[in-house]
Amino acid sequence: MKTFVFGFLATVGIAVSANAAFGFSYEFSTDGGATFGNNRTLNASGGPTQVQFRVVAYATADTIVTTAEGSGPVAAFARLTGSEILTNWGSGANDDSMGLMFRGSMPQGGVQYLSSSFSNGNTIVGTTMATSFAANQLLPGSLDAYCTSAGGAPQLQWIVRTGTMTVGYTPGPRTIEFRNNTRTQNFWYHDLVVNGVRDSSIAQPDGDAIDFNGTLRVIVPAPTSLALAGFAGLAGLRRRRTA
Repeated sequence: MKTFVFGFLATVGIAVSANAAFGFSYEFSTDGGATFGNNRTLNASGGPTQVQFRVVAYATADTIVTTAEGSGPVAAFARLTGSEILTNWGSGANDDSMGLMFRGSMPQGGVQYLSSSFSNGNTIVGTTMATSFAANQLLPGSLDAYCTSAGGAPQLQWIVRTGTMTVGYTPGPRTIEFRNNTRTQNFWYHDLVVNGVRDSSIAQPDGDAIDFNGTLRVIVPAPTSLALAGFAGLAGLRRRRTA
């Protein structure tokens, strides 16, 4: 998991030797969920197309969480509240629609978006209520697997939200951005031993809070472009036959 985070940070231009960092990566997939990334392009000339999206919480290995009991290294993702925004998309216009699956991958807590709304051409998913977005608490004992003091290994990357959306046909290109709309909490567990007893309290980590927004560029080739491509293909075929 550390390798993934280091590679991810290097890809987006943050050196692993920089200050401790944590935050969220907002990603799209246009190949059925096989691969995800912050920048994707979708050809919508064939009509409405399903796209997957997800939110990944990450932290670097040197990120520290400080609570009243003391400071310790980040061990596992704990909780987030707030809402996300999908710009330039939704409300059923152009056959845009939200799929039935918009969940997190955490084992406990409120893992579903319980509301969505459309405003000024954008779709808002989730609310600032903890129970509406993600109370991603791990059950007692489950955290041992991520605490070094208990023989576990920290997990520095969590898929905390996944979903499906249908991008409808539009006459021209558009860009859909996926990012934080309102964030009220971003909590991680820490691994700390106090007087011989392991404490796994949660708080927002120390360090730089850095998010990586997702961009989906929707293109619809003009009919004239497709026609010209067809004519070019026919001309090439004719040349080969006369050669």
